[in-house]
This record gives sequence, structure tokens and C-alpha cells, in this order.
Amino acid sequence: MSASQCTTQPQGIRLDKILPSAQNVGSSDVMVRSCCGQWNECEPSDLYVAVVGNEMDGHDYAPDAVRRGATAVVGERLLAVDCPQFIVEDSRQAYGLICHALAGRPSDLMTTIGVSGTDGKTVTSHLIHSVIQAAGHRAGLATSIESQLGSLRLPPSPSFNPPVMADQLMQMAMNQCTHAIVESSSVSLAQRACSGLTLDAAVLTNIRRSSLGMHGSRENYLRAKTRLLDCLKPTGFAVVNADDPATHQLLDHIQSPVLSIGIHQAAELTAKMLERDLSSQTFVLRAGSESIPVRTRIIGKQHVYNCLSAAAVGLTLGIDLPTIAQGLEAAVIPGRLERVDCGQSFGVWIDSAKSPTQVATAIAAVGCGTHGRVWCVCSTDEGQTTEDRRQLGSILEKTTDIAVITSAKVCQQIDYEPTHQVLDGFENPATAQVIPNRLRAIEYVLSNAGPDDAVIVAGCGERPIAVVGERNWDVCDRDVCQAWLYDNTQLDCHQGDPNIFRFDDFQS
Repeated sequence: MSASQCTTQPQGIRLDKILPSAQNVGSSDVMVRSCCGQWNECEPSDLYVAVVGNEMDGHDYAPDAVRRGATAVVGERLLAVDCPQFIVEDSRQAYGLICHALAGRPSDLMTTIGVSGTDGKTVTSHLIHSVIQAAGHRAGLATSIESQLGSLRLPPSPSFNPPVMADQLMQMAMNQCTHAIVESSSVSLAQRACSGLTLDAAVLTNIRRSSLGMHGSRENYLRAKTRLLDCLKPTGFAVVNADDPATHQLLDHIQSPVLSIGIHQAAELTAKMLERDLSSQTFVLRAGSESIPVRTRIIGKQHVYNCLSAAAVGLTLGIDLPTIAQGLEAAVIPGRLERVDCGQSFGVWIDSAKSPTQVATAIAAVGCGTHGRVWCVCSTDEGQTTEDRRQLGSILEKTTDIAVITSAKVCQQIDYEPTHQVLDGFENPATAQVIPNRLRAIEYVLSNAGPDDAVIVAGCGERPIAVVGERNWDVCDRDVCQAWLYDNTQLDCHQGDPNIFRFDDFQS
């Protein structure tokens, strides 16, 4: 089955039952056993759903889908095809409803939590997963890092669309998961990827300006976020950040019960920082009259917000505060302010931060506890606008002692224009280092960092940056940092371990 196909009901489902408000032409008695959203992947007996994409209109290819064997078409207008048609207001939404119906509506079989927002979606999703697991439940997880379908782990899907989401949720249910956590970006919400999904909880971490560009306007972005709330079941609830000003604009759209979290504003769940160093932080989590200390290995205020959101979900699901704290402390999220410690005299963190806000948050998290200099390896990203890059340069100049601008890969053809746009944000561009090869950029920073300095390698997180060795191993920033540090510290920790490269391996 391709990423655009959904097929799990051998007996079939009447299409007019799935789309009761659709206008049918030709016949209302259509049984659906499988559907497809790409004309060139249609198979005999498929239902073809015509959707409008960024570069092409699926309605134009309906005749081709029928020639390939599609027996009915769902679209937003009447088409010149010789088969039953169902005309709907939004074919993307209809596509999701059909896929989830064919999968047996798996989100109705589990306690399902959706997480969205500009920053913190992935970390919050993993924290919720860890809290639910700590309570003894079997939980599935679908995020931008990975999908955990019970005992099966998969890399993230490149196209998290309705058939992929329905299929993964169905596998979670079949693997006896009682809970499912789904991360949803604003783009996937805008493209109706969550249509057909029903939620017991919807978590909105925050709303930042950095995500507005891809939606055209603030109104479009807010409208996309409300679609997560539209997925709530009648008994569902929402978790919102009381400290986030933009989130307040959504409160009028939330008809379900709301649980608020905050550090500065009054909220149902609050937190107070007790201590923080470069390896951990401890805060007191308060919920009503109850409180408990929580110690996490990820540092920074943003992570406290993420923990509060996960705790809010846990409490509403009936999990006690000590178990929630245990789950928060046990969570491991690769590539999210992940510390690399190989016995060196300075701190090293790997982070996936790309946007100006994310980079500023990461730098602030490690900078407040650093007595030495702050170094940042930062890469340009194709998703950044010109203004994003200019802001990124301004932030790097103001918050770091040494900023190194590089690419997101070790070996690739370099486009210097994005780098120039970052440099435009500097008042004194000569203070920045430009090293296009990411391997060389990391080597430069690690070679020159001194005792008590802090090094942040940002932009890629856990994502591979190169393939090396005869076994074609994918390597990421963590691997490169570990290789250099193990080769250049007094501790030869990797001796005899075939899974850790020496730095020279990356240069071959």
C-alpha cells in the first residue's frame, strides 16, 4: 500500500454513510473498500479522492484515475467521468474521514492526544508518552522524530497524510496500545491531515510569529491551529499556555474544557525553578494543593513549559503526580538540547533549532549557566525566509560570543546566498565565522572551545548529516561530536566499541 492509499475493509463501507452531506451523482449505493488520493497510484476498485495540491489539481486527473480502475470519485466539483461521483465542500477533509473509516476509526478505540504549536511539539509529545508509559499503560507515538506503534518503531513518515495517520493509528490499536500521541504541525493541520482523527486531548504549546510566513497571514495560522480543537471528542479537553499571549486569541474558539499551564501567569498548573546547572534543572510542579519537585536532564524555561503541558494531560487522565514526575524525569528526547558528555572541560549540546525563536531559546537555556564563552554552530534551512535569516543573524550576534554559520550537510553544493542573508543581520559581520562544510564547522568549534565554555550545535538535531563507512552508517551531529571528543579527551571511552567512529572516519 502506498502513502496515498488506504485499504482495510474487505466488506466495504457505504460512502453515503461516511459523507452524509455529499451530493451524489450517478449512484448513492457505492461501497468503499479502498481509496486513493493520487491518480497514478489508483488500483482497480479504488475510490479516487481528488484533492487540490500546491502544484497540481487532482480533479484534472480524475479521468486518468478512472482509466486505471477507480470505480467512483470524490471531489469538489462535477467532473467529466463515467462513474458515480460524490461532490463535497472540502475533498481533503473527506479524504481523512474516508481513510479513518476504512481503518475502523482507530482513534475512537484509544485515548488519543494531539499536540500542536510553534515550538515544543515533539518534546511535549515524547514527555506525554513517557508519563503514560510510567503509569503502566501501552502508548503509541507519532512525531517528527519517530513513530512508535507499540513494539514496532519506525522512522518518521515523509508525508504524514490521512492514510498514513489512519494506518499508524490502526497498527497502534492492533498492537494493544491504550493511548496514542500524535504530533501535528500547522502545515498538516492546514492541509486537513488530521481530518477523521478524534482526540481526547488537544495540547497547544504556543504560537510564535516565526510560523506565520508559510500560512500567508496570522489569521490563516490561527485558523489552522483551531482545526486541532475541532478534532476533540465531546468529552475532550484542551491544554493551553497562559503565558503565551497569542494563545488567548484561541480561547473563544474552544468549546471544550480548558486546562491552563504557566510560570508567570495564574494557571491550573504552575512551576517554580529551584536550581539549574549545565547538566540538569530542578523545578517544583504545582497542581492545586499538590506539589512535587521534578529534575530533568533537558534545561531551559521552554522545557518547563513542555513538562507542564505533559503533566496537565497526565492529571486529566487520572495519573497521580509522583508518577507524572517519574515519567517527566525518565524521558529521553534525542536532538533536543541533548548534552554530549565525553569527559571534556566544556559543555556541548545538540539541538534541532532552526527558527530564530528556537535558536534564541536554546542559547538562552545554556547561556544562563555558563561561566565561559557561548559558541553556536548554526545552519541555514530552506524553510527559512529572508527575514528569518536576518533575524537569526541578529540573535547570534547578540547572544553568542562566537557564531559559526554552516550548511545542514557535510558534503553538498553550497548556496552562499542564504549565508549572506544571515550575515545581513549582523551589525559587524566580520565577527561571524563562515565554514560551509558542517564537519569542519563542528571541528573548529570543538577545537577552540575552552574550559567552562558552552557549545551548541544547532539546526539538525537527530537528523543524519552524512553517510560514512563501508556499512553506510547514517551519522548525525551527536556522532561527529562524540568522535572528536573521544579522540581529543583523556578518556578513551570508545576503545573497542565498533559503533562509535573515530573522527578520521568522517574525513574519508
